[in-house]
Amino acid sequence: GITGLTAAAFLGRQGFKVDVIEIRSQLEDQGGIGLSIMGNATRALNTIGVAQPCVDAGMPADNYTIRNADGTIVATPDWPPLGKPGWPAQIGISRAVFHSFLVKAARDASATLRCSMSVTALTQTPDTVTVRFATGEVGKYDLVIGADGIRSATRAMVFPEPLEPTAAGLGIWRAYARRPTGITTTQLHLGGPQGLVGICPISQDDCYVYCIHGSELGERRDPATFHLQLREKLEGYRGLIPALAAQLTNPALISYRPLEALLKPSPWYLGRVLLMGDAAHSNTPNLAQGAGMGIEDAAVLADELTKHDAIEEVLTRFMVRRFERAKMVVEISGQIARAEVEHTPGFDVGATMTAASAQLALPY
Repeated sequence: GITGLTAAAFLGRQGFKVDVIEIRSQLEDQGGIGLSIMGNATRALNTIGVAQPCVDAGMPADNYTIRNADGTIVATPDWPPLGKPGWPAQIGISRAVFHSFLVKAARDASATLRCSMSVTALTQTPDTVTVRFATGEVGKYDLVIGADGIRSATRAMVFPEPLEPTAAGLGIWRAYARRPTGITTTQLHLGGPQGLVGICPISQDDCYVYCIHGSELGERRDPATFHLQLREKLEGYRGLIPALAAQLTNPALISYRPLEALLKPSPWYLGRVLLMGDAAHSNTPNLAQGAGMGIEDAAVLADELTKHDAIEEVLTRFMVRRFERAKMVVEISGQIARAEVEHTPGFDVGATMTAASAQLALPY
């Protein structure tokens, strides 16, 4: 995924020998619809040669639009200057295209990418981690990074205390559609029957439509009728939305998932095994920082490793730089999500996003 490939690119460029272990049969088969890369992440991606390809392939923007459910424009605020100087505050991009850039960056950095593999055991000494793979192979490493998602198998193997994601009581839909003419920035529709309906341009031709709403714990939906279910959720919205909803005829181009959150208490490491990305901190997408936080994790670890200190010192400083920042994103993302779905009186979504983004514009 995003965090692991980014870390591989950063560390490989610094001369470290990196193995990426992927349980799937191919790295290119990751699914997903689209995402926003905020400027704080773009600054980091520039170091591994990925920022400019994202700008060229995606839709960069420095502001966004807030609309009522009827499509009326309420405000067009600027994003805080997350990418400045030199980079846009936000880039909308296809998930598959972005993933392909990260795979190339990891390969260009001489990382070894090994698919159809998983880890069955980790054994540590003060100097090494011995990794046993499901294939029967054994490897010895100076550092193991668990970037294996919100239900991290690495986390379960290494840390004695169990930690499960918390259901947010929300679900999110994402769907490919043709980009409406003239729409080059994210459009947020607030105040309608759902928590949030948005449009994110991801290329000159395409955008993705997304919808966040209340969802029951354990809710499952039939993928064969995703298009019908999402079109029903979009009823009651006007402006650009009806024409986009009419395009939703192929359920294979639509994704749905219940939203969850997780924040592992500090530290995220034990010995020479470190958790990063969603394995350590996972937030709802309301600040568009899910990818960004994992990318920052990789950049900070790489920076600390260049100092060639003992691994305990490196990881201690990593936690000082990462924990409070990631905690802020998890907490504020959840606050915004609940306020949108519950239509909390007096809660200013735009102001809250702006204040959080201003914090994220500070150095990581």
